[in-house]
Amino acid sequence: MIARFLKTAAFAATVGVAAIVPISLAQAQAPAGKTLQVIRLADQPAAEVSYAVVWVADALGYFADEGIRIERKTYANGPAGLLEFANGSVDAAMAAIAPFMQFAANGGDFKMVISLTKGNSALVGLKKYKSYADLNGKKVGVPGLGTTHDAVLSYAEQSQNLKYQRVMGKITDIAVMLDKGEIDAYIGWEPASAMAIAQNPDKLHYVSQLPPIRNVESLEMIVQTKLAKDKPELVTGFVRAIRRGIEFVKSSPREAVAEIIVKKMGDPKLLPVVTQALGSVILTEPRVDMASTTILMQTIAKQGKIPEDRAKDVPGWMSKYIDYSFLDRAEKSLGLTK
Repeated sequence: MIARFLKTAAFAATVGVAAIVPISLAQAQAPAGKTLQVIRLADQPAAEVSYAVVWVADALGYFADEGIRIERKTYANGPAGLLEFANGSVDAAMAAIAPFMQFAANGGDFKMVISLTKGNSALVGLKKYKSYADLNGKKVGVPGLGTTHDAVLSYAEQSQNLKYQRVMGKITDIAVMLDKGEIDAYIGWEPASAMAIAQNPDKLHYVSQLPPIRNVESLEMIVQTKLAKDKPELVTGFVRAIRRGIEFVKSSPREAVAEIIVKKMGDPKLLPVVTQALGSVILTEPRVDMASTTILMQTIAKQGKIPEDRAKDVPGWMSKYIDYSFLDRAEKSLGLTK
């Protein structure tokens, strides 16, 4: 069941071969006397803003401080990365709550150790559209079946009695489709959404920069259960580095965060775009927002993507997968406990 779910979800977005992005920043160097342990990490393309706290932690040397080097592996969407997580090709994956819990419902095993992002489902479209309702009956691009973006779109349909013509594709492809007029809008992550607007500001805008669910849970970090069991100190250090990244974002001007992200992207000219994109995400709440997650799980249950009984007690079900013990230890060591 796991393989069938993951292949269906991943290939709905025309997944290609994963691109391995080499680490070139100085922060990947080990402090004197330390040998870095590699953590193979799955993410998605054009998602540096979505995962800003992780890349901030990398850029500021927080992972190296923990004796960790990130080996980044980029896949078309969350379900595509989970294919590799399931076969053990990656140690950790950052993706969205919907594919993670569909993976769990189909027998997948993991430890969810920290929440990375809330929001992150910007709706971009032609300027004549001003709301989700305006797009009723129109063609809306979605970056993959089984993504949280698909779930947010379904929530809009269910809650507002709407129906969209979904067009599935890679995030980079659906942005091109919108520019060519092949679709009317698309829902996606950042900074891909802000970049699409910047490339055609006279034609495109945010139909809605924030999703229709308040403080909606978006992205989390999971690790292999075996890694968590066999190397708890490594996982604690991994989480501690990310938690330090959250504190930096929380205490810094948006522009300072944007400067780090554009360096990661390798294009300083994107600074205004990334600064704008940071308005689509909430990066400072390291625990899962259960209220919005319950709405998302109920939504995908109605879609038939998870069994309905899983949506009856979402906190109870998710407690089997969420493990805050590493976060708790990390926060205690950083003096961040209340």
